[in-house]
Amino acid sequence: MSDIIVAYFSWKGHTEKVAGEIAKGLGAGLVKIEPYGRIHLFSGALKAATRRKSAIKPCKTDLSDTKALIIASPIWARKVPPYINEYLSRISGCNGKPFGIAIEMASAGAENAIAIIKSELEQKGMHFVTSVVTIEKEVDNSMIGEKIGQFITEMQKTVQ
Repeated sequence: MSDIIVAYFSWKGHTEKVAGEIAKGLGAGLVKIEPYGRIHLFSGALKAATRRKSAIKPCKTDLSDTKALIIASPIWARKVPPYINEYLSRISGCNGKPFGIAIEMASAGAENAIAIIKSELEQKGMHFVTSVVTIEKEVDNSMIGEKIGQFITEMQKTVQ
């Protein structure tokens, strides 16, 4: 596994594209957070709004052999999806390690999502480095390069 991992959940593919660009720029490994069963947006948004969790398929959550973590998440109901909440609850072996946050959204809610992820990971002893927010239209039009580049530069300063 890579020194850095980018763990992401993507519903429509936008967050997956952002996560892929970050991983490529950092030479990081990708960890796809996949729900069990079908995604139901209404119930998922309700769970997100109340900060509940939903079952995910097994994936890398032990960070003992990594140097840094990046969480890439879309916005649901101005919060993170329940699959991200579940992933965050499972992370171990992360004390003292840096993390970054990439939020992908249609229009609003980034501040809430960043605060949720930041709080969860800081409670596990990790330290926040930086965040990036992209908009679906920017992703669709391949206009995220500069934002992602700045994010990568900030993460590289910490991990080297």
